[in-house]
Amino acid sequence: MNRVGEQLGVRTLGAWALACLLLGGCASSRRVLDPDDVAQIAGVLTDQAEAWNRGDLEAFVAGYAESERMTFIGSKGTITRGRAALLERYRRSYPEGQRGTLTFDELEFRRVGPDAYLVLGRYSLARPPDDPKGVFTLVFERGERGFEIIHDHTTDLD
Repeated sequence: MNRVGEQLGVRTLGAWALACLLLGGCASSRRVLDPDDVAQIAGVLTDQAEAWNRGDLEAFVAGYAESERMTFIGSKGTITRGRAALLERYRRSYPEGQRGTLTFDELEFRRVGPDAYLVLGRYSLARPPDDPKGVFTLVFERGERGFEIIHDHTTDLD
């Protein structure tokens, strides 16, 4: 398993998803986690962390839906709509050489519909001297390309 997978807690993800399926057996099937869906979503997050860490912002934002329906809200409350606008925001906010090493952890998956999941988690950037960190809420929806982020609300903890 690669380092990013370990940081995402992918080792325990399968066991956790299985436990949720077993314990939630009497719940509506719309709300029970599908291990394949969770693995696909975790894969998007793994791909994003790897892209960020190699400095490829275009690949990083590829996990977001392209349409203007995709929204991002950062710590200052500004709403960014669409993948292209988000890419420009990241280029301005994190210029080359000031991006650090990204990790995600403490991921929590909630199915909110047959093709939609809410994911809560924490991020951290190893970027001395400030090493920013925060929390996020992502909404993933299954589209033609698989699961994509249609909403991201990220808040710094500093």
